[in-house]
Amino acid sequence: MSYKTALRPIAAGICLALSASGALAQVADSPLKFDGAARIRFEHLSWNPDRKGTLEFDTIRLGYTYDDGQFLSSGRERYYHYSTRQTGASEGTSLLMNEYLWAGFRFADKSEIHAGQDIVPFGPLKYASHNFFESMAYYAGFEDTYAAGFKYLRTDGGLSTTLAFFPSDGGHFLGDADNMSVLDGRDSLRYSNHLMKQYGREERNTFVGRLAYAFEMGGGKQEIGVSALSGELAATDSSLSGGRRNAQAVHYTGEFGNFGVKLETINYRNKFSGNGSVDGNWWSACDNDCVIIGSYGFTNRMAAKGNIDIVSLSYKIPGSIGPFSSFRVYNDWSQLRKSASGYDRSWQNVTGVEFGSGAWWIMLDVARAKNQPYLSPVFGDALAAGGSGNTTGTRFNASIGYYF
Repeated sequence: MSYKTALRPIAAGICLALSASGALAQVADSPLKFDGAARIRFEHLSWNPDRKGTLEFDTIRLGYTYDDGQFLSSGRERYYHYSTRQTGASEGTSLLMNEYLWAGFRFADKSEIHAGQDIVPFGPLKYASHNFFESMAYYAGFEDTYAAGFKYLRTDGGLSTTLAFFPSDGGHFLGDADNMSVLDGRDSLRYSNHLMKQYGREERNTFVGRLAYAFEMGGGKQEIGVSALSGELAATDSSLSGGRRNAQAVHYTGEFGNFGVKLETINYRNKFSGNGSVDGNWWSACDNDCVIIGSYGFTNRMAAKGNIDIVSLSYKIPGSIGPFSSFRVYNDWSQLRKSASGYDRSWQNVTGVEFGSGAWWIMLDVARAKNQPYLSPVFGDALAAGGSGNTTGTRFNASIGYYF
Protein backbone atom coordinates (compact mmCIF):
# COMPACT_ATOMS: atom_id res chain seq x y z
CA MET A 1 0.00 0.00 0.00
CA SER A 2 1.40 3.41 -0.98
CA TYR A 3 1.58 6.40 1.35
CA LYS A 4 -0.88 8.17 -0.96
CA THR A 5 -3.42 5.38 -0.47
CA ALA A 6 -2.80 5.20 3.26
CA LEU A 7 -3.36 8.93 3.66
CA ARG A 8 -6.83 8.94 2.07
CA PRO A 9 -8.79 8.01 5.25
CA ILE A 10 -6.56 10.38 7.24
CA ALA A 11 -7.31 13.34 4.99
CA ALA A 12 -11.01 12.49 4.95
CA GLY A 13 -11.12 12.30 8.75
CA ILE A 14 -9.40 15.65 9.26
CA CYS A 15 -11.68 17.34 6.72
CA LEU A 16 -14.72 15.89 8.48
CA ALA A 17 -13.52 17.09 11.88
CA LEU A 18 -12.71 20.60 10.66
CA SER A 19 -16.05 21.02 8.89
CA ALA A 20 -18.01 19.55 11.80
CA SER A 21 -16.33 21.82 14.34
CA GLY A 22 -17.66 24.90 12.60
CA ALA A 23 -21.18 23.50 12.32
CA LEU A 24 -21.32 22.32 15.93
CA ALA A 25 -20.21 25.70 17.24
CA GLN A 26 -23.70 26.98 16.48
CA VAL A 27 -25.08 25.22 19.58
CA ALA A 28 -22.31 26.36 21.95
CA ASP A 29 -24.74 28.25 24.23
CA SER A 30 -27.31 25.47 24.55
CA PRO A 31 -27.32 22.62 27.12
CA LEU A 32 -26.55 20.31 24.19
CA LYS A 33 -22.88 20.38 23.20
CA PHE A 34 -20.96 18.30 20.68
CA ASP A 35 -17.32 17.34 20.64
CA GLY A 36 -15.00 15.35 18.44
CA ALA A 37 -11.47 14.60 17.37
CA ALA A 38 -9.46 13.35 14.40
CA ARG A 39 -6.09 11.72 15.07
CA ILE A 40 -3.18 10.25 13.16
CA ARG A 41 -0.08 8.61 14.54
CA PHE A 42 3.50 7.87 13.56
CA GLU A 43 4.87 4.65 15.04
CA HIS A 44 7.95 2.48 15.22
CA LEU A 45 7.74 -1.09 16.58
CA SER A 46 11.14 -2.66 17.25
CA TRP A 47 9.93 -6.23 16.55
CA ASN A 48 7.80 -5.62 13.43
CA PRO A 49 9.67 -4.85 10.17
CA ASP A 50 6.43 -3.65 8.54
CA ARG A 51 5.78 -1.04 11.23
CA LYS A 52 9.09 0.73 11.61
CA GLY A 53 8.49 4.40 10.86
CA THR A 54 4.95 4.15 9.49
CA LEU A 55 2.20 6.76 9.43
CA GLU A 56 -1.24 5.43 10.35
CA PHE A 57 -4.76 6.78 10.70
CA ASP A 58 -5.86 6.48 14.32
CA THR A 59 -9.46 7.55 14.89
CA ILE A 60 -12.34 9.90 14.26
CA ARG A 61 -14.59 10.28 17.26
CA LEU A 62 -17.83 12.22 17.67
CA GLY A 63 -19.70 12.75 20.92
CA TYR A 64 -22.18 14.93 22.77
CA THR A 65 -23.11 16.04 26.28
CA TYR A 66 -26.45 17.37 27.51
CA ASP A 67 -26.84 19.10 30.88
CA ASP A 68 -29.71 21.47 31.64
CA GLY A 69 -29.02 21.32 35.39
CA GLN A 70 -31.45 18.46 35.95
CA PHE A 71 -31.43 16.09 32.99
CA LEU A 72 -28.09 14.72 31.80
CA SER A 73 -26.86 12.63 28.92
CA SER A 74 -23.61 11.84 27.14
CA GLY A 75 -22.40 9.61 24.32
CA ARG A 76 -19.43 9.00 22.03
CA GLU A 77 -18.85 6.87 18.92
CA ARG A 78 -15.47 6.06 17.33
CA TYR A 79 -14.37 5.17 13.80
CA TYR A 80 -11.11 3.33 13.11
CA HIS A 81 -9.37 2.03 10.03
CA TYR A 82 -6.75 -0.71 10.29
CA SER A 83 -4.19 -0.98 7.51
CA THR A 84 -2.79 -4.35 6.40
CA ARG A 85 0.28 -3.54 8.51
CA GLN A 86 -1.93 -3.40 11.59
CA THR A 87 -4.13 -6.44 10.87
CA GLY A 88 -1.18 -8.57 9.79
CA ALA A 89 -3.34 -9.91 6.94
CA SER A 90 -3.65 -9.25 3.23
CA GLU A 91 -6.61 -6.93 3.88
CA GLY A 92 -7.36 -4.03 6.20
CA THR A 93 -10.70 -3.12 7.73
CA SER A 94 -12.74 -0.22 9.05
CA LEU A 95 -14.74 -0.46 12.25
CA LEU A 96 -17.14 1.50 14.44
CA MET A 97 -17.17 1.25 18.25
CA ASN A 98 -19.36 2.85 20.87
CA GLU A 99 -17.44 4.23 23.85
CA TYR A 100 -20.42 5.22 26.02
CA LEU A 101 -24.06 6.30 25.83
CA TRP A 102 -26.10 7.11 28.93
CA ALA A 103 -28.84 9.38 30.31
CA GLY A 104 -29.25 10.64 33.86
CA PHE A 105 -31.01 12.83 36.40
CA ARG A 106 -29.51 15.25 38.95
CA PHE A 107 -31.36 15.56 42.26
CA ALA A 108 -31.67 18.66 44.45
CA ASP A 109 -28.77 17.49 46.65
CA LYS A 110 -26.55 17.31 43.49
CA SER A 111 -26.43 13.52 43.55
CA GLU A 112 -26.98 11.81 40.20
CA ILE A 113 -28.37 8.62 38.77
CA HIS A 114 -27.27 7.34 35.33
CA ALA A 115 -28.67 4.61 33.08
CA GLY A 116 -26.97 3.22 29.99
CA GLN A 117 -23.43 2.41 28.92
CA ASP A 118 -21.26 4.29 31.40
CA ILE A 119 -17.78 4.21 32.90
CA VAL A 120 -17.20 1.57 35.57
CA PRO A 121 -16.37 3.44 38.83
CA PHE A 122 -13.18 1.63 39.74
CA GLY A 123 -9.84 3.13 40.79
CA PRO A 124 -8.67 6.62 39.75
CA LEU A 125 -11.15 8.20 37.32
CA LYS A 126 -10.98 8.41 34.42
CA TYR A 127 -7.37 7.24 34.00
CA ALA A 128 -4.68 5.66 36.18
CA SER A 129 -2.02 6.86 33.71
CA HIS A 130 -1.13 9.68 31.31
CA ASN A 131 0.17 8.03 28.15
CA PHE A 132 -1.52 7.03 24.90
CA PHE A 133 -1.45 3.30 25.79
CA GLU A 134 -2.82 3.72 29.36
CA SER A 135 -1.71 1.07 31.92
CA MET A 136 -1.87 -2.70 32.38
CA ALA A 137 -5.17 -2.10 34.20
CA TYR A 138 -6.80 -1.03 30.92
CA TYR A 139 -5.91 -4.30 29.19
CA ALA A 140 -7.33 -6.26 32.13
CA GLY A 141 -10.61 -4.29 32.11
CA PHE A 142 -10.04 -2.05 35.17
CA GLU A 143 -9.15 1.33 33.64
CA ASP A 144 -11.22 3.46 31.23
CA THR A 145 -13.77 0.61 31.18
CA TYR A 146 -17.48 0.88 30.29
CA ALA A 147 -20.48 -1.37 30.91
CA ALA A 148 -24.30 -1.16 30.60
CA GLY A 149 -26.48 -0.60 33.65
CA PHE A 150 -27.22 1.88 36.43
CA LYS A 151 -25.00 4.14 38.53
CA TYR A 152 -25.61 6.41 41.52
CA LEU A 153 -23.14 9.17 42.44
CA ARG A 154 -23.07 11.61 45.36
CA THR A 155 -20.58 13.91 47.08
CA ASP A 156 -20.60 14.88 50.76
CA GLY A 157 -17.85 17.39 51.35
CA GLY A 158 -14.64 15.67 50.29
CA LEU A 159 -16.20 12.20 50.26
CA SER A 160 -17.52 10.86 46.97
CA THR A 161 -19.59 7.68 46.83
CA THR A 162 -20.47 5.73 43.69
CA LEU A 163 -22.59 2.59 43.53
CA ALA A 164 -23.30 0.77 40.28
CA PHE A 165 -25.04 -2.30 38.94
CA PHE A 166 -24.27 -3.51 35.41
CA PRO A 167 -26.51 -6.37 34.20
CA SER A 168 -24.45 -6.45 31.00
CA ASP A 169 -20.91 -5.56 29.94
CA GLY A 170 -22.43 -3.63 27.04
CA GLY A 171 -21.39 -6.06 24.31
CA HIS A 172 -20.58 -4.69 20.87
CA PHE A 173 -23.39 -2.13 21.08
CA LEU A 174 -23.30 0.13 17.98
CA GLY A 175 -20.14 -1.68 16.87
CA ASP A 176 -19.56 -3.02 13.37
CA ALA A 177 -16.78 -3.69 10.85
CA ASP A 178 -16.68 -3.98 7.06
CA ASN A 179 -14.27 -6.94 7.07
CA MET A 180 -14.68 -9.32 9.99
CA SER A 181 -12.36 -11.92 8.47
CA VAL A 182 -9.25 -10.10 9.76
CA LEU A 183 -10.67 -9.53 13.26
CA ASP A 184 -11.36 -11.84 16.21
CA GLY A 185 -15.15 -11.82 16.20
CA ARG A 186 -18.02 -9.37 16.51
CA ASP A 187 -18.04 -9.36 20.31
CA SER A 188 -14.57 -7.77 20.31
CA LEU A 189 -15.84 -4.66 18.46
CA ARG A 190 -15.85 -2.56 21.63
CA TYR A 191 -13.80 0.21 23.20
CA SER A 192 -13.00 -1.34 26.60
CA ASN A 193 -11.76 -4.80 27.51
CA HIS A 194 -14.21 -7.47 28.69
CA LEU A 195 -14.48 -11.24 28.67
CA MET A 196 -15.63 -12.53 25.29
CA LYS A 197 -18.96 -14.38 25.26
CA GLN A 198 -18.13 -15.80 21.84
CA TYR A 199 -15.32 -17.73 23.55
CA GLY A 200 -17.44 -19.22 26.29
CA ARG A 201 -18.01 -16.72 29.11
CA GLU A 202 -19.71 -13.34 29.59
CA GLU A 203 -19.72 -10.72 32.36
CA ARG A 204 -23.19 -10.23 33.86
CA ASN A 205 -24.83 -8.72 36.95
CA THR A 206 -21.76 -6.87 38.18
CA PHE A 207 -21.92 -4.75 41.34
CA VAL A 208 -19.32 -2.00 41.83
CA GLY A 209 -18.71 0.33 44.75
CA ARG A 210 -16.20 3.16 45.03
CA LEU A 211 -15.37 5.46 47.97
CA ALA A 212 -12.89 8.31 47.55
CA TYR A 213 -11.88 11.21 49.78
CA ALA A 214 -10.46 14.40 48.26
CA PHE A 215 -8.49 16.99 50.22
CA GLU A 216 -5.95 19.77 49.80
CA MET A 217 -2.34 19.25 50.82
CA GLY A 218 1.03 20.51 49.67
CA GLY A 219 -0.53 23.16 47.47
CA GLY A 220 -2.55 20.70 45.39
CA LYS A 221 -5.44 18.26 45.26
CA GLN A 222 -5.10 14.79 46.76
CA GLU A 223 -7.41 11.76 46.66
CA ILE A 224 -7.36 8.40 48.36
CA GLY A 225 -9.90 5.75 47.51
CA VAL A 226 -11.00 2.13 47.57
CA SER A 227 -13.01 0.20 44.99
CA ALA A 228 -14.67 -3.22 44.95
CA LEU A 229 -16.28 -5.23 42.16
CA SER A 230 -18.19 -8.52 42.14
CA GLY A 231 -20.12 -10.13 39.32
CA GLU A 232 -21.30 -13.23 37.54
CA LEU A 233 -19.36 -15.03 34.82
CA ALA A 234 -22.08 -16.68 32.77
CA ALA A 235 -21.13 -19.66 30.60
CA THR A 236 -22.19 -19.10 27.00
CA ASP A 237 -20.94 -22.54 25.91
CA SER A 238 -22.68 -25.63 27.30
CA SER A 239 -19.33 -27.39 27.79
CA LEU A 240 -18.04 -24.68 30.12
CA SER A 241 -18.87 -23.88 33.73
CA GLY A 242 -19.90 -20.50 35.02
CA GLY A 243 -18.36 -18.65 37.93
CA ARG A 244 -17.77 -15.29 39.55
CA ARG A 245 -15.26 -12.49 39.29
CA ASN A 246 -14.13 -10.24 42.11
CA ALA A 247 -11.70 -7.33 42.30
CA GLN A 248 -10.54 -4.81 44.88
CA ALA A 249 -8.34 -1.75 44.49
CA VAL A 250 -6.71 0.96 46.58
CA HIS A 251 -5.57 4.16 44.87
CA TYR A 252 -3.98 7.52 45.57
CA THR A 253 -3.64 10.55 43.31
CA GLY A 254 -1.91 13.77 44.24
CA GLU A 255 -0.61 17.06 42.97
CA PHE A 256 2.28 18.97 44.56
CA GLY A 257 2.62 22.15 42.55
CA ASN A 258 3.56 20.99 39.06
CA PHE A 259 4.41 17.47 40.19
CA GLY A 260 1.76 14.74 40.01
CA VAL A 261 1.54 11.13 41.16
CA LYS A 262 -0.93 8.27 40.68
CA LEU A 263 -0.60 5.01 42.62
CA GLU A 264 -2.86 1.98 42.51
CA THR A 265 -2.82 -1.70 43.38
CA ILE A 266 -5.51 -4.13 42.18
CA ASN A 267 -6.27 -7.71 43.12
CA TYR A 268 -8.64 -9.58 40.80
CA ARG A 269 -9.95 -13.17 40.61
CA ASN A 270 -12.05 -15.06 38.05
CA LYS A 271 -13.25 -18.30 39.66
CA PHE A 272 -15.13 -21.13 37.96
CA SER A 273 -17.21 -23.90 39.47
CA GLY A 274 -16.03 -26.65 37.11
CA ASN A 275 -14.54 -27.32 33.69
CA GLY A 276 -12.74 -24.42 32.07
CA SER A 277 -11.76 -25.82 28.68
CA VAL A 278 -13.25 -27.31 25.55
CA ASP A 279 -11.13 -29.67 23.45
CA GLY A 280 -10.41 -28.40 19.95
CA ASN A 281 -11.35 -24.79 20.62
CA TRP A 282 -9.09 -21.74 20.71
CA TRP A 283 -9.61 -21.17 24.43
CA SER A 284 -8.89 -24.80 25.38
CA ALA A 285 -5.35 -23.86 26.48
CA CYS A 286 -6.83 -21.70 29.23
CA ASP A 287 -8.48 -24.36 31.39
CA ASN A 288 -9.26 -22.46 34.62
CA ASP A 289 -5.99 -20.54 34.64
CA CYS A 290 -6.92 -17.90 32.05
CA VAL A 291 -9.83 -16.13 30.37
CA ILE A 292 -10.36 -14.59 26.93
CA ILE A 293 -10.54 -10.80 26.96
CA GLY A 294 -10.92 -8.45 24.01
CA SER A 295 -11.47 -5.00 22.53
CA TYR A 296 -10.73 -3.03 19.34
CA GLY A 297 -11.50 -6.12 17.27
CA PHE A 298 -8.83 -8.37 18.83
CA THR A 299 -8.68 -10.86 21.70
CA ASN A 300 -6.03 -12.18 24.10
CA ARG A 301 -5.75 -14.78 26.79
CA MET A 302 -5.32 -13.27 30.28
CA ALA A 303 -4.45 -14.80 33.65
CA ALA A 304 -7.68 -15.61 35.50
CA LYS A 305 -6.17 -14.37 38.78
CA GLY A 306 -3.55 -11.76 39.47
CA ASN A 307 -2.44 -8.42 40.84
CA ILE A 308 -1.85 -5.14 39.01
CA ASP A 309 0.48 -2.44 40.35
CA ILE A 310 0.69 1.10 38.94
CA VAL A 311 3.11 3.97 39.58
CA SER A 312 2.58 7.07 37.43
CA LEU A 313 4.63 10.26 37.82
CA SER A 314 4.25 13.52 35.92
CA TYR A 315 5.51 17.10 35.84
CA LYS A 316 3.93 20.15 34.20
CA ILE A 317 6.49 22.41 32.55
CA PRO A 318 5.52 26.11 32.73
CA GLY A 319 5.79 28.42 29.72
CA SER A 320 5.65 27.83 26.00
CA ILE A 321 7.87 27.03 23.03
CA GLY A 322 6.70 28.88 19.96
CA PRO A 323 2.98 28.11 19.48
CA PHE A 324 3.10 25.12 21.88
CA SER A 325 2.26 25.16 25.58
CA SER A 326 0.76 23.02 28.38
CA PHE A 327 3.79 20.72 28.41
CA ARG A 328 3.70 17.72 30.71
CA VAL A 329 6.31 14.97 30.95
CA TYR A 330 5.43 11.65 32.54
CA ASN A 331 6.61 8.14 33.29
CA ASP A 332 3.94 5.47 33.69
CA TRP A 333 4.98 2.04 34.99
CA SER A 334 2.63 -0.86 35.60
CA GLN A 335 2.79 -4.63 35.93
CA LEU A 336 0.52 -7.68 35.97
CA ARG A 337 1.61 -10.33 38.48
CA LYS A 338 -0.14 -13.59 37.58
CA SER A 339 -1.17 -16.20 40.12
CA ALA A 340 -0.99 -19.30 37.89
CA SER A 341 2.14 -21.40 38.15
CA GLY A 342 4.48 -20.91 35.21
CA TYR A 343 2.84 -17.69 34.01
CA ASP A 344 5.47 -15.04 33.29
CA ARG A 345 4.96 -11.48 34.58
CA SER A 346 3.75 -8.74 32.20
CA TRP A 347 4.97 -5.16 32.57
CA GLN A 348 5.16 -1.90 30.66
CA ASN A 349 6.96 1.42 31.16
CA VAL A 350 5.97 4.42 29.06
CA THR A 351 7.95 7.68 29.12
CA GLY A 352 6.48 10.60 27.24
CA VAL A 353 5.56 14.23 26.83
CA GLU A 354 2.29 15.87 25.81
CA PHE A 355 1.62 19.45 24.68
CA GLY A 356 -0.80 21.47 22.61
CA SER A 357 -1.44 24.46 20.42
CA GLY A 358 -5.02 25.69 20.13
CA ALA A 359 -7.21 22.73 19.17
CA TRP A 360 -4.19 20.54 18.38
CA TRP A 361 -2.79 18.06 20.92
CA ILE A 362 0.36 15.96 20.56
CA MET A 363 1.61 13.00 22.61
CA LEU A 364 5.08 11.50 22.15
CA ASP A 365 5.58 8.14 23.90
CA VAL A 366 8.43 5.65 24.15
CA ALA A 367 7.17 2.35 25.56
CA ARG A 368 9.27 -0.56 26.78
CA ALA A 369 7.34 -3.70 27.70
CA LYS A 370 7.46 -7.43 28.31
CA ASN A 371 4.59 -9.82 27.57
CA GLN A 372 2.33 -6.94 26.54
CA PRO A 373 0.22 -7.69 23.45
CA TYR A 374 0.55 -4.23 21.88
CA LEU A 375 3.95 -3.09 23.17
CA SER A 376 6.02 -6.26 22.77
CA PRO A 377 6.43 -9.14 20.26
CA VAL A 378 4.03 -11.48 22.13
CA PHE A 379 0.36 -11.56 21.12
CA GLY A 380 -2.39 -13.94 22.18
CA ASP A 381 -0.62 -15.37 25.25
CA ALA A 382 1.10 -12.20 26.49
CA LEU A 383 -1.27 -11.54 29.40
CA ALA A 384 -1.46 -15.24 30.27
CA ALA A 385 1.50 -17.65 30.16
CA GLY A 386 3.64 -15.21 28.19
CA GLY A 387 5.97 -15.87 25.29
CA SER A 388 8.62 -18.56 24.99
CA GLY A 389 11.17 -16.56 22.98
CA ASN A 390 11.79 -12.83 22.67
CA THR A 391 9.16 -11.26 24.93
CA THR A 392 10.45 -7.67 25.30
CA GLY A 393 9.93 -4.84 22.84
CA THR A 394 10.12 -1.08 22.36
CA ARG A 395 7.45 1.02 20.66
CA PHE A 396 7.59 4.70 19.76
CA ASN A 397 4.28 6.47 19.16
CA ALA A 398 3.58 10.06 18.11
CA SER A 399 -0.14 10.88 18.31
CA ILE A 400 -1.30 14.09 16.58
CA GLY A 401 -4.92 15.06 17.14
CA TYR A 402 -7.29 17.91 16.33
CA TYR A 403 -9.96 18.27 19.05
CA PHE A 404 -13.15 20.32 18.87
